[in-house]
Amino acid sequence: MSNVLTIILPRAPSHFILWNVRHNLTKREISYYKVLKIFIFYKNFFIRPLSTNVNKKYKLPNNIEKSYYDPVNQRELIRIDNNGKIGIYAWENKINNKLYVGSGDPLYLRISDYYQPWYLESRNNLYIVRSLNKYSMNNFNLHILEYSDSENLIMCEQKWIDLVKPEYNINPIAGSTKGYKHSYESLEKMSKLATGRKHTDEVIDLMSKNRKGINNPFYKKKHTLETLDKLRHIARNRNYTPVKGLEVEITDLETKLTTTHSSIREAAKFLNSDIKTLLRRESSQLIKGINKPYKNKYIININRDFKKSQS
Repeated sequence: MSNVLTIILPRAPSHFILWNVRHNLTKREISYYKVLKIFIFYKNFFIRPLSTNVNKKYKLPNNIEKSYYDPVNQRELIRIDNNGKIGIYAWENKINNKLYVGSGDPLYLRISDYYQPWYLESRNNLYIVRSLNKYSMNNFNLHILEYSDSENLIMCEQKWIDLVKPEYNINPIAGSTKGYKHSYESLEKMSKLATGRKHTDEVIDLMSKNRKGINNPFYKKKHTLETLDKLRHIARNRNYTPVKGLEVEITDLETKLTTTHSSIREAAKFLNSDIKTLLRRESSQLIKGINKPYKNKYIININRDFKKSQS
């Protein structure tokens, strides 16, 4: 059987002419073949076997940083790999192959949002969040496309959006939502959703690990002298408005005089005592229902309704 060589010659941008050149050619076929060789040489086309992947839709290239095909159970690995880094990530729907491209600074902190029930509930207006709620994270792959830095992050994200054209990105401009202000109604909804929200034990444990040892972005680092001077300058010029404390009335049983103090700290200083002692006495008085004189000389009344009236 003679070998068959398939030559692909573009006739137009979207069309191809396929030529089969066999051994044992006729004179006419040889002349055709010579013409073809010259044409291929000058037009710089490639001679290659015909592939069934010519029209395959382009998705993600092979040279991305990392891929996680079970992000639900690989969360700890994702944290370890990406903690403290800055970069571009992509969610890929396993069912319809749709993509979402986003960026994180820091990267893991951004990705961790997708694991929070409150985030998936409150951000249901986002296309990718609606899809995660519909298909569940089990039907998604997570890809780390590229690591970057803060300065080049948005430019890098735009590059990937232009490259893969993700269907879940409604707005094709990276970082275009910066400066966006929520409406009053949206803020009210987010406030209600956040009220009473508590982190799970798993999340608390991960948050703790995320801030300890080498996971702390300031690990084994020190402020420069210039930075320390700036911090001191800010502290010296800070406008400090003390929080009003509880009003405390102290009656001297010997002189029958009553003095009013604007805080427990101030009252403790007046009595040459301490805050904890006065608070313990107040707690004991409430339990027993008896206001015994302090040092057999002073009657102390802490007015907790005073602070409520000031708020």
